Amino acid sequence: MKKILWQVVGHYPRATDLQEQVLTISREIGDRQVEAIALCILGALRRITGDYSQAADLLEQALTIRREIGNRDGEAEILNHQGALLCTSGDLAKARERHLRALELARGVGNPLEEARALAGTGRCAMAMRIADGPADLRKALEIFRRIGAAEAVDLTAVDDLHPSHTGSGWTLAEN
Repeated sequence: MKKILWQVVGHYPRATDLQEQVLTISREIGDRQVEAIALCILGALRRITGDYSQAADLLEQALTIRREIGNRDGEAEILNHQGALLCTSGDLAKARERHLRALELARGVGNPLEEARALAGTGRCAMAMRIADGPADLRKALEIFRRIGAAEAVDLTAVDDLHPSHTGSGWTLAEN
């Protein structure tokens, strides 16, 4: 829990140190599930701090483990993290592909949190790519986040005010 707190309050070096300890211990005791979780969190931390290459490597390792142990729920989570990384680094088409695959998996295993994260990811990618279904995906994500009480709902509250731009340049926020 302490490792997550460090991440939340923005102490990324400390969070990274703690996660690396978790990774080492999980490997020593052979706990593949915890190893995948540690790799995923380290990948997310590397993305946040701008080390995209290392983030991609860590997330790929985590994805491989999740697939090897048959954790489809965790696979959806990793695919969403990969999608976020690809979006951040500008590869919107690949990012959207990852989120769509995560969406399929999340729905298949009945994981509403990862489903909403996947919809938010596809929505953000679609909007950046000027694909018309972007706001609809974001609205669906917001509905799910609200229904399950996820904190991520706060990040999408402006979606309620999105409307097509009359200039053809995408979407705009409604004026109050």
